[in-house]
Amino acid sequence: MGNGLDAWEALHQGTGREAFDSPERFDLSSLPKLTHRQPPAPTRYEHRSLVRPYARTGGRTRPGKDLQIESLVETSEQGRRYVGAATTVQRFICDLCVEVRSIAEIAAYARLPLGVVKVIVADLAEAGALVIQQSDMMLNDRSSQAFMERILDGLRAL
Repeated sequence: MGNGLDAWEALHQGTGREAFDSPERFDLSSLPKLTHRQPPAPTRYEHRSLVRPYARTGGRTRPGKDLQIESLVETSEQGRRYVGAATTVQRFICDLCVEVRSIAEIAAYARLPLGVVKVIVADLAEAGALVIQQSDMMLNDRSSQAFMERILDGLRAL
């Protein structure tokens, strides 16, 4: 450098403000203590139940038919009238699937384990309340991209 300092020394030399900016210069003891308060939690419906998730399926852990996480589910006309949907969770799934949803989205919205949701959805499909479509996705299809974004949103909601 021009003034006889190498680059390291020039980078680390003081600015002359060290004493002015020193924390010891400020007396904060007269200020009231600040307490950290948690912001209010957003209000949203949370299903709280004393029933364990697998009790909802009668202890079954495997669905009657093979369901993929990306399988699309839609409520049938019978499901709109709750035919075959006896429990509140089954009715919730029927209401939710009025719009086409994936198994992953249903699990996220219902706040239930994926295996439990697969069993419940398979039971509802067997009763005729839901229609299940295995997805055939194409990479450049806009609806497939939107579908994948919805799956990601659902997984993030878990």
